[in-house]
Amino acid sequence: MIRRLAFVLCLLPLALRAQTPVDQLQEETPVVKAIPAKSRVYYAMDPRALYAGYQVNPAVAQAMVDAVVVAATGKNSVQAAWASLVGPKDIVGIKIAAAPGVMAGTHPDTVRAVARGLESAGIPADHIIVWDRNRADLIADGYSEHDPDYRLDWVAPAAGYDRQAPLTEPVLGRLIWGDAKFGDHKGMRFEDILANGDQLSSTSYYATVLSKKVTKVINMPSLCDSYMCGVNGAIANMTIWNVDNWRRFAKDPTYGDPYLAEIYADPMVRDKVVFTIMDALAIQFAGGPTAYPNFTRPNLTIYGSTDPVAIDATAVRLIDELRVINKLPSIKSVAAHVQSAASMGLGNGGGDDVELVRVGLGNAPR
Repeated sequence: MIRRLAFVLCLLPLALRAQTPVDQLQEETPVVKAIPAKSRVYYAMDPRALYAGYQVNPAVAQAMVDAVVVAATGKNSVQAAWASLVGPKDIVGIKIAAAPGVMAGTHPDTVRAVARGLESAGIPADHIIVWDRNRADLIADGYSEHDPDYRLDWVAPAAGYDRQAPLTEPVLGRLIWGDAKFGDHKGMRFEDILANGDQLSSTSYYATVLSKKVTKVINMPSLCDSYMCGVNGAIANMTIWNVDNWRRFAKDPTYGDPYLAEIYADPMVRDKVVFTIMDALAIQFAGGPTAYPNFTRPNLTIYGSTDPVAIDATAVRLIDELRVINKLPSIKSVAAHVQSAASMGLGNGGGDDVELVRVGLGNAPR
């Protein structure tokens, strides 16, 4: 179990209750955020969102993002909606999914729509950081280091991880080039260095961009499957792609369960993510999380919610629908971390406790 997990602290009030005067019990503040009995996932759909294959219509993408965030926050304007999620002093990170490529990854035009919404709420462009792990993926997908609406960042191999922000899990991983402590044998136990030269570790480090550079995060995964954990969704986007020595979490037989849910529950992640927007203009239902065009289809939808588990439960259902049509096995058993996250109180996991709400596009361009 991760030592930093805040949800463990929720047991303390129970242990102390018998020793606490009655008049003090009313002043207790819950440690864990309450999860509503039902979560809403808002979505906007427009057939004009893509043209000429998988080219994004920027104006339509802007209208879709605006409509979703306004509906999800219950505000009456885009400016008020974003202002309810972030403050003028925040450094806002937008964590995207670049690995699925230009077709099924998070599209630059969708990200720019979020950045412009944040700017309308008083967040200057140089206080908006768009990032993913690999610079090469970002550039290949069309992201620019000179975009006027945000700063582009990535996780530099080894140097991009924060040694002051560790997390531990009771599973060993083989360190490789790019991990923070690869090649650093100082202070390691003898048994962690195998005779064949492999270097093992049960410790990972968070990316510095998450641990130190941003104060709030808009999580923007795309709608894509993953051989590593079933779905490369909201939970995976904030966990696997933001730590080193990550391969130990995403392999047979666990496929990230329950590790990804436990990492997301860490205040380093959970307390910074204020909203999740899933770019589902396209759906990749097999071959992920890297690009596989043969298994990619237009989906023309943007989803948004304050509940990342509800987003992922919706993604699993949508991916499985296409997998059934194409005679492929379900991803549910491989995506078990989603239900583990629900069991841990991180959100609602589907069925009757998740409601899909379609929103209109208001003044969308015609």
